[in-house]
Amino acid sequence: MILVSLFLRRAAGTFRKTLIPIFAILAVFSLWGCYSFSGSTLPPHLRTIQILPVQNQTLESALADRITEGFDEGFRRRTNLRRVNENADAELFGVLTGYSHQPLSTSGERVTSYRVDLQMRITFVDKIRRDTLYHADNVPGYGDYRIGEGETEETGKLRAVESLVKVVLDNTVSRW
Repeated sequence: MILVSLFLRRAAGTFRKTLIPIFAILAVFSLWGCYSFSGSTLPPHLRTIQILPVQNQTLESALADRITEGFDEGFRRRTNLRRVNENADAELFGVLTGYSHQPLSTSGERVTSYRVDLQMRITFVDKIRRDTLYHADNVPGYGDYRIGEGETEETGKLRAVESLVKVVLDNTVSRW
């Protein structure tokens, strides 16, 4: 009788040890697909966006177009917003207010790297609710480049635009 009792206890323990992982796996699979993450905290009523061409208050004429293209690509990759030319649910408006190109490091009397800095004023508006979702007067972007590695000021400009676009997208789309 004692042996039967021990056998039943051991069998019940093994049964429990087997069932718990099985139930855990079933629970995970039953919840699969119930949660999704888009990386965006935009209000759900926003479906379209108008990205106005960036205005340029600097002497670097091509940068405004590059930034506008960067916004277009970034919103397309990181949101479900569809870009339209008019009557959009949201609007992005920016002004490039500053550009500088300065030496960053030297080796003796020789400059080895430079830094390109951009400043921008940006406004992101929910036109349906007439609410400003994001506004900043001095959004920075920067790009370093090394002369000895064959990089040029153009490399620094491209990196600065990428940096600036990332900051704007992080603050308008993700708002971490």
